Amino acid sequence: MEGHPLMLNALRSIKGPHGAFLLVAAYGCMAMAEPETSSASALDEIVVFADPNDLLTAPGSGARLTQEYLDRFDHTDLHQLLSGVAGIYLRDEDGYGLRPNIGIRGATPDRSQKITIMEDGVLITPAPYSAPAAYYVPNVSRMKGIEIVKGPSAIRNGPHTVGGTINFVSEPVPSKRAASIGLSVGNDGYHKLEGRYGDVIGDSGYLVDAMRYGSDGFKQLDGGGDTGFERNEINLKWTLLDTKLRPQRLTFKIGYADEDADETYLGLSDADFATNPTRRYVSSQLARFQTNQVALSLNYGLQLGESTRINSKLYYNTFEREWNKLSGFVRGNPVLRILSQPELYNREFGLLTGERNSEVGADRDTLDITNNDREFNSSGWQTTISHFLEFGMTRHNIHAGFRVHTDEVDRDHRQRGYLMTDGALIWDEVNRGSKVNKHQNSEALAIYVEDEVDWKDLTVTIGLRFEDIEGLRTNNLNNETKTTSQDFLSPGFGMHWQINNQLGVLGGVYKGFSPVAPGSSGEPEESLNIEYGLRYRNDRVSLDLIGFKSDYENLLGRCRVSDFDCSPGDEFNGGNVEIEGLELMAESNWPIASNIEARVSIAYTYTDSAFQSQFLSRFSQWGLVNEGDELPYLPKHAVQVHLGLESGSWRVWSALKWRAEMREEPGNDNPDVGLFAEELTEIDLSGSWQFSPVVTGTLTVQNITDEATVVSHRPLGARPNKPRSIIAKISYEL
Repeated sequence: MEGHPLMLNALRSIKGPHGAFLLVAAYGCMAMAEPETSSASALDEIVVFADPNDLLTAPGSGARLTQEYLDRFDHTDLHQLLSGVAGIYLRDEDGYGLRPNIGIRGATPDRSQKITIMEDGVLITPAPYSAPAAYYVPNVSRMKGIEIVKGPSAIRNGPHTVGGTINFVSEPVPSKRAASIGLSVGNDGYHKLEGRYGDVIGDSGYLVDAMRYGSDGFKQLDGGGDTGFERNEINLKWTLLDTKLRPQRLTFKIGYADEDADETYLGLSDADFATNPTRRYVSSQLARFQTNQVALSLNYGLQLGESTRINSKLYYNTFEREWNKLSGFVRGNPVLRILSQPELYNREFGLLTGERNSEVGADRDTLDITNNDREFNSSGWQTTISHFLEFGMTRHNIHAGFRVHTDEVDRDHRQRGYLMTDGALIWDEVNRGSKVNKHQNSEALAIYVEDEVDWKDLTVTIGLRFEDIEGLRTNNLNNETKTTSQDFLSPGFGMHWQINNQLGVLGGVYKGFSPVAPGSSGEPEESLNIEYGLRYRNDRVSLDLIGFKSDYENLLGRCRVSDFDCSPGDEFNGGNVEIEGLELMAESNWPIASNIEARVSIAYTYTDSAFQSQFLSRFSQWGLVNEGDELPYLPKHAVQVHLGLESGSWRVWSALKWRAEMREEPGNDNPDVGLFAEELTEIDLSGSWQFSPVVTGTLTVQNITDEATVVSHRPLGARPNKPRSIIAKISYEL
């Protein structure tokens, strides 16, 4: 068998029925091709903000999740939605996607800290320069679409370009009066109420959308208590369109969101997980997570003639968060170590489970309940200019832009000691003060320029991004102040050659960058990223097969509250790392009867990774690393397949998601050795019926087999995926 060695490695390492299913599905997407009119695709190739009609020849790779795709299973969990995109890595934490962990093309998924996250083209991470590990994303239920950008196109959007960009596209102001309301209910007290209303008044229009959703939680707290959450959000968007002198549009958006959740970092020992995966230890009874957020933006767009467009945005975001949770013991071994070896640390384990009482005055028996209080602010101004011109036989789409941005974070982690007493946590009445009290702020200037050149069937893109970042960290506990200065030049090159009407090839290379936090002693993360592949399109089939390689000069890891032997926010370097992989995205549709159409889509990712040196790190997620060790949280294989039947008034969809077992610490032997997340298989089923032109009902069963899997041992112990969930939805749209 001939072919690229990376592709051969991917195919050879797939074992068992999952491998057979993957190969059959991929072959089926090709075999179903018929030269007839195709239905709308749920996953269109896209570069953020580009005209969808131009995306098939884009030199970079990516995907766009449409409204139809987002609605298939009524998911509120971003993890579930992004599973349908190749090249994305996910680590579940709470089962609902409230605390997302997302990586792109080998960039660590830990708290989504190595990707650029935007909403409508504006940075939405609470402090993307000063504290990128805040793992915040908007509520996906109110979005019209989600755009994912990888490859050379990523240099348009920073500061984190080592992996790529996720852009959330909110509902636009309607062109005429429109209203909708939806109600979803399910087991474990799940509920979601969402509504929109918009109208046009003269040259202006507005849209109001609001939602509330939550659940009683699927975990059972020993001794009883709440384990659920509640989220609220309301947004107002107002736009003014003026075409009297020249086409121009002004849009103002303001939004408020909050959350109240009884969520904890604490997981289970493997033995207790095997007995009851939804159990929660009594030592987590005081856990509470509370946030509120305000986001404002002003967007101005102007068309100058037929060739030039200008867009300018002003934005401001504030995000406040308090998380009161078990961090460990005032003095003693870290919780993850205790839960990994409960028989060795039986005393501490007994205190976590409430089977033993604390000894008064003994720090080793006193549980550390810390309120992690953080306040984030970010603001900025960005402008982009696009100009089209013809020069000889070539056509140029030139894009240039800049962004002036500032953000800050204040951390105050206040510690209290509690004694386990007959299954209840009792304050020890010792005033312990703050473990962490510091301020960090960043000021950044970003500039990029890009020229997309078309010549016959060849499209070449050449781009350059520059970032200049000044940071300050003040430790209020010892009055220590430290500054950092970073600047980085990131070139990128991409090409696409349309061989014929159906087949095109693409390739690209660019320099990736992820800055360190203010005051860090670490070095910024840099990578050389390469992609190459092909696109095939006809009336029935779309297929993308892309290989990628990321060569990290200086891998960067960040300490979290759940890590030990380091202070939250500390950064560590892991030296050179090589990551390569293969992405397959395919989709097809074909008629099977009059007015009934079948659809299938597949997203598959193969990944290989290796540290290039041996070292010992204080960063607990690395520890002792040997040359050739694979990186944590990058599974060899991940696949999702959607199969659907659609008619005029009804549709049925099924989804199979499978992920190979995933190591959680470096190693090069069987992932079963050491800390690892188990192989995951989930099947979802959804059906909807349009009762009338304005009323639709949907019934969804998520994780239909009710499989319980250890999806992660971090932050602190074994954590499950969400059990079987049955959700019914009724929606009305005017």
